[in-house]
Amino acid sequence: MVTSFETKLLIIGAVIAYVVAKRWFSQRGSDVGRIKKPAGAHWLWGHEYEAWDTPDGKFYLKNIEQLGQAFAMKGGLFLAIADPLAITHIFTKHPYDYVKSQIIRPLIERLLGKSLPWAEGEQHKYQRQMLAPVFTNENVKHMDQEIHQAADKLADSLREHVQSVAEKDSGAEVNILDWSGRATLDIIGNVGFGHDFGCGMSEEAKAIQRSWRELVGMGMQFPGFVAPLVIRAFPFITDLPVEAIQAQGETKTIVKRIAKQLVEQRKNMQNDEGMKNGKDLMSTLLKWNEKAEAEDLDQLLDHICTFVMVGHETTSNALNFSLLELARHPEIQDKLRKEITEFVGSGPGGEPTYEEYQSKLPYLDAVCKEGLRMYPPASHTERIALIDDVIPLRFPITTPSGEQLDSIRIKRGQLINIPTIAINRNATVWGPDAEVFRPERWLEAGGLPAPTSLTQGWSGIFSFIEGPRICIGFRLAVFEYKVIMTTLLKNFEFKATGAKLETQFSSNLQPYVVGRKEEGIQIPLIVKDLHQ
Repeated sequence: MVTSFETKLLIIGAVIAYVVAKRWFSQRGSDVGRIKKPAGAHWLWGHEYEAWDTPDGKFYLKNIEQLGQAFAMKGGLFLAIADPLAITHIFTKHPYDYVKSQIIRPLIERLLGKSLPWAEGEQHKYQRQMLAPVFTNENVKHMDQEIHQAADKLADSLREHVQSVAEKDSGAEVNILDWSGRATLDIIGNVGFGHDFGCGMSEEAKAIQRSWRELVGMGMQFPGFVAPLVIRAFPFITDLPVEAIQAQGETKTIVKRIAKQLVEQRKNMQNDEGMKNGKDLMSTLLKWNEKAEAEDLDQLLDHICTFVMVGHETTSNALNFSLLELARHPEIQDKLRKEITEFVGSGPGGEPTYEEYQSKLPYLDAVCKEGLRMYPPASHTERIALIDDVIPLRFPITTPSGEQLDSIRIKRGQLINIPTIAINRNATVWGPDAEVFRPERWLEAGGLPAPTSLTQGWSGIFSFIEGPRICIGFRLAVFEYKVIMTTLLKNFEFKATGAKLETQFSSNLQPYVVGRKEEGIQIPLIVKDLHQ
């Protein structure tokens, strides 16, 4: 392992070489060099450090308001885009002409392996075609029992904790991040692989959660900012013994070890007729690759890693931020609790069915959509153009010389930054209250922007992306969000602690308490048991 001083020299030297080379390169025939750029770029990092270090996506929101729906960024010669027509052009009409950049793909491979999020082109089409049947409406509907059981286990565990530490009727302060992921990990374990993670209490569950926390914590530190920049310039560097880079693979190693055990267990059960005809994720993967040996086995394990990590973290992330907003706005929390407690569903014990969750609980649906709009788990992404192209704009931009552009010419190799959180909070689209958590916008007549101003993602927001790369498990994510939220609000009241929270980009959007960042990611809430 190289020393800390040698690591810093290596990183700084590599990034300087990369930036100098990039600035030396001329982009003739491209409009990127002549559109507006933010002021105050760092001599080395350009605007990238400010974008990373500024909380809640404020860098992008400020510059979209001042410069327009597309602007240039110094540093990696980025084109930052929030324009909905440009987004659709990139993600829906030409998804395989704009691929994940050399900063994103190596990190995905280290974290998740060569699975669906990593794949491009024909490989992505093939993997998607094979996995899509697992996540149809019909299949997700039949996961309701496992989802309700996981939500109930979470409520029981949280109640036991609250009762053990609460003072009289005041409730207990809880870092909600420590709890919601338990249920979502249980759900993906059971519906995907027939494995019980014990509501986050099994040793493997603790190892997964601990490794993930360490990973996102490192991503919020300065080495976590610099390491991806170096990877973008020199992809081969992923093999060097640099802690901020090598840590990316530790989570995958832990999950892969568990995944291998799950594969062996399921293969031993494949003679069972029910297992042979199973439509769960593990059965689908095994039927897809019956030999599962050598390279084949490795890719099979990569898929399991992906669905374990992404399948539980993204949903719990959305739940956490939604609970924070409900704690900040008790009137919204009370209104939602009233809807879900008064509704008597057609399921066991009066629980809503899958169909009723989709159509009979409008305020729950509005809270879910607003939470995902305000706090998209994947808060930003990058793409690199494989072709020379002309990107159309729904909202024309003005160059420093006063020329108006309704499209942007780019050259092959152009890096494009897609700030999801800014797209979803774009005041030009969503109005002056775009940064306000207001579920009513989804229910009011005229409360939503015109469809032509929105992306083509789920419900017009970009949280699950759009086009052929839309999150394959979005139906499951929304369903489990609604079931867990319903269970929690029936059992608990959530209150704000008064702590000031901000967010930062890491592997996904991560919260911390201002002045206590060294304590790690957290959303502290006062939780009161309503049935005590």
